[in-house]
Amino acid sequence: MQDFHGPTELNQSSTAIDNFAWELKHRSIFTRASESFFMLLINLVSFTGNLLLGIAVIKNPNLRRAVPNMYIITLAVSDFLMSLLGIPFSVASLIVGKWPFNNFVCQLQGFWILLMCAVSLQTLAVTAVNRYFRVVRSRTLYQKLFNMKTTKATIAILWIMAFFAPLPYVAAGHEFFFHTGKVFCAHDAESLSHGYGAYLVLVYVLIPLIIIVTCYTRVFIAVRKHNHATFQQSRIHPQRNQPATHMSGMLRLSVDEVNITYMLLAVVTGFLTCWIPVMVIDMIDFINADWKLKRQVYLSYSCFGFASTSLNPVIYGIMNRSFRAEYLRILTLFKSRILGSESYAQRVDQVQAATVQNAYASCNC
Repeated sequence: MQDFHGPTELNQSSTAIDNFAWELKHRSIFTRASESFFMLLINLVSFTGNLLLGIAVIKNPNLRRAVPNMYIITLAVSDFLMSLLGIPFSVASLIVGKWPFNNFVCQLQGFWILLMCAVSLQTLAVTAVNRYFRVVRSRTLYQKLFNMKTTKATIAILWIMAFFAPLPYVAAGHEFFFHTGKVFCAHDAESLSHGYGAYLVLVYVLIPLIIIVTCYTRVFIAVRKHNHATFQQSRIHPQRNQPATHMSGMLRLSVDEVNITYMLLAVVTGFLTCWIPVMVIDMIDFINADWKLKRQVYLSYSCFGFASTSLNPVIYGIMNRSFRAEYLRILTLFKSRILGSESYAQRVDQVQAATVQNAYASCNC
């Protein structure tokens, strides 16, 4: 198959893209193998991790009854779809050294990556707002704004808004082309100078990041005050051991609510660690109205962005008892059934189901 860059390549300054294409094609065997392996590893971790999380949610309805978990599920869906219809085409391109698919697949990948990234960033922003109202504002206001009905409506609106990330580009008659540095199909250089790049960075990156940083800064300060007050009370009344919900004049937060706040803060921290380099590179490209950085920088850009889809299932498994118990149950059943021990699998199923039920019963967030 011939190298494919898409029809818009003729309308842009293609010198950088051509140089990246030459470098991509003429890599050493070691470089080709290491780059392909690393991208494949990201893809496999993202696919299996988010699939495991999805199975956990399907098998245990209790995990769908807490409002924060609805945002976790939304992130898992977008990350899983990215691992299914986004990353694999880039893995194949790194292995082959060029775009091995046709124009339709390129348009699909370009549209899909923009859509899933918009969903993820907006979901994290809404999650930050959720934690702000739960930790900083009153519990009554939180329960009024963030019941299950309004949460589902918010998630539906969020997905609709995410479609307006790629739609203006497509509606204007532009096509995605294979960026030989980023190894995925992206918008062309012309759109950078005509305002589309600024639109994406402002609406779908910068504004969500401002919301996330602002809300979690307030949340972090509030949780620190809560923990300090709890510590001071334990020193003054060491025999009482009263829960935080009975503290007069203090934040009414249970231990589980503090833990889930820390878990979501870890999710945001991991996401920002991956996405801040992406945002910086996008800003440089927008200012230059071209791609003037090295191929390795753009490949790192893709790795950072794709790696963000693999972090969340790991964080949930480490920091959330309910998800950790369900993960253990699924993996133990899978192992036992491979070994052919159906009766043992049923016993494990019953024991682990009770464990998950108890873990959820202790969480009121």
